[in-house]
Amino acid sequence: MFAALPFRATELGAGPVSLGLLPTLYAAGYMLSASLGGRVSDRVPRLALVRRAGLAFSVVAASLAFADRLGVLFALLPLAGLALGFYWSPLQAALADEAPAEDLSRSIGRFNVAWCLGKGSGIVFGGLLTAAFSPVAVLSCAAVPGVLIALVLARHRSSSEPAVASRDVASAFASRPPRFSATFLRLAWMTNALAYGVVGTVNMHAPRLLREQGGGPAEFGLVFGAVFLVQTLTFAAHGRRATGPRALLASLALAVVGLCVFVGSTSLGGRLLATLPLGLAIGLAYHASLQASLDRATGRGRAAGWHETILGAGSSTLPLLGGAAASITGRAAAPFGVALGVVATGAAIAATLRGGRRVPAEESRD
Repeated sequence: MFAALPFRATELGAGPVSLGLLPTLYAAGYMLSASLGGRVSDRVPRLALVRRAGLAFSVVAASLAFADRLGVLFALLPLAGLALGFYWSPLQAALADEAPAEDLSRSIGRFNVAWCLGKGSGIVFGGLLTAAFSPVAVLSCAAVPGVLIALVLARHRSSSEPAVASRDVASAFASRPPRFSATFLRLAWMTNALAYGVVGTVNMHAPRLLREQGGGPAEFGLVFGAVFLVQTLTFAAHGRRATGPRALLASLALAVVGLCVFVGSTSLGGRLLATLPLGLAIGLAYHASLQASLDRATGRGRAAGWHETILGAGSSTLPLLGGAAASITGRAAAPFGVALGVVATGAAIAATLRGGRRVPAEESRD
């Protein structure tokens, strides 16, 4: 969906500010529902919420395909966010319900590899299909996965109580000291928000920059999809390890490097090179934020909801600020300069607090 969205919005007359507003509108709905969805899933069967949310998203995606005015597109995006807020937080909490405490990091790694393969391949094929057919055709295709999820996802869990299903796992978590300090958790949420703010900036503002330099939807899909391919490889390599403060500092530093390389490149090869640090940055940040959120005896749905809510805030705010900067300056590269300044500030904060390093020494392995 997000591979086709900026191109469809441009067809309907969107300028830089409108493009920056697209992820903000989506994130507004997502932030409203991600935290709520997580809290609700601590009280009701989680996978039942996931199935219903998948179907709701399919309805919205199909509606986006038929939107013939920018205002309609704007009105539908918060509904997409509302649906997915009740999807991701319960799904992540369900993962922690099933994973033994000593194996949570590996389970999170595999989970992250799975969703990232879907997102990365969707973006690559979405860009290629947008170039070959149209944004409307791709938005229509985006309605299919939610229906498949509702059909395929195991139904035997729908009637079980989450508290009963996870009682043994909760006891295992409660029997050992917490791995992560409150400071680390908050810095992990911040780092993840900033990393995804960078990715949101690329998603919404790279098409205009590429067009000015002779590129198009296919190149955009390859570059943006490559970011998530690198993120997937990062999950696969890093998923067996417990995260730590150095992962946060490395993520923010890599995001700065990736932005500099991306903006400074005028060729496909240079932009593909920039996807290496950008993909590493979001991989390290997401793994740290999700693991610190789920590694707890109780309230995993609530913590996963905050992980997703703050991610949504970052992924929407930076593109919006960047769109305003592009509108004021008239420069297609302005959004990336805004993102660079904000992420550099975040890196300084994390370095000052040493990445929230107050976890037991034996657990801080990277």
